[in-house]
This record gives sequence, structure tokens and C-alpha cells, in this order.
Amino acid sequence: MGVLLLCLPAAGQHFDPAHRHAIEISSGFPPIHTFLLGGGSSYYRMMSGIRQEDHLRIGINIGYTYSINEKWDFNFVFNLAQRYYTTSYYPEYDDSAPESEIKYDFKAEPKEVKNGVDLWPSYMADFRWKWYRSDSVRLYTSFGLSYLPMRWPIFPNITPIGINFGRNHFYGVAEMSFSTAATFILAGAGYRF
Repeated sequence: MGVLLLCLPAAGQHFDPAHRHAIEISSGFPPIHTFLLGGGSSYYRMMSGIRQEDHLRIGINIGYTYSINEKWDFNFVFNLAQRYYTTSYYPEYDDSAPESEIKYDFKAEPKEVKNGVDLWPSYMADFRWKWYRSDSVRLYTSFGLSYLPMRWPIFPNITPIGINFGRNHFYGVAEMSFSTAATFILAGAGYRF
């Protein structure tokens, strides 16, 4: 966030054909597919004597932006969504199971505990339409598609509103995004060259 605040008062958002390329690094609220893909169904885990506890879900994005003209950018983003969790394996009941189909004693101490990490890479391509431009701020909307090799091959992404602010070379990025990069809030920094 400090990088974004440092860039805010700077000037220089004019289109410069000599500096069409940019690299961006960002992160945000975990992408929605980390919740949809993680860990299998709760019912299956419970019936197998397994309980999972999430510790952290995060997505790291590295993007390349090519400025086509004054109004349009093309973006290509590599995203690595990560889920850190602990899996506990519980013992079966010693005596006959109570009046339930659950055969595992979740009140006992786990017989085994393991830490794990799920990694979901994705590739995102989109177009940014820059609909407002001033000396230090650009507002844009973007839309495109993501390729998620782990499960759904193609996933739509949209950014209803994004802001890009800063100097000719260094700038900040903040977006309201629904994509494999982030769910709702995304922030980062970029370098134009």
C-alpha cells in the first residue's frame, strides 16, 4: 500500500509510444476458484475421518501490459493462487458407533496431522479500455478470459473499474476485479518502459 500512496501525487499519464510496455505485480483477496477447488467436499472428508483448517489463501500476479493506443491496453497475467492448510486425521470410535453414519471420533486427539499447500496456476489475457485520463490518474474497465489448467479450462474475468496512477515509469494499480487474479479487491504496482 505504501507504494500506491507514494505514486498518488505524481504526474504523467499521457500516452507515450516510446513507453508502450509495462510490468505489474499485484495481489488481492483470494481468487474464487481457490474456494471452489480446495480440499474436496466437506461430506467426503467427514466420512473419511478428515478435518481441514485453512490458514492462508493468497494469489500473486505478475503481468505484462502492452499499450495499443490512447484508449486500449492488452494485458497478459500469470497468477499463482495458493492455499495453506492443516489436515487432521481422526481415529474411528473404539466401541460401536453412536446412532450416526459417522464412524470417526472428531472429539478425540487426531492420530495424524499434516500441513499442506495447494497451488493453482492460471493465465489471464484481457483488454483494458481506458475511459478516463488526467495528468496523474487513469480509470479503466477490463474484460477477458483466463486459462485454469487444474479444473475449468476457460474462466471469464472482468474488472468493472480499475485505477492506474503515478509517474511516467512507476505507477500504482487498484482494481475491483472478478477473475483468477483476485476476487473483488486487487492492488499492486507497475513499471512502464
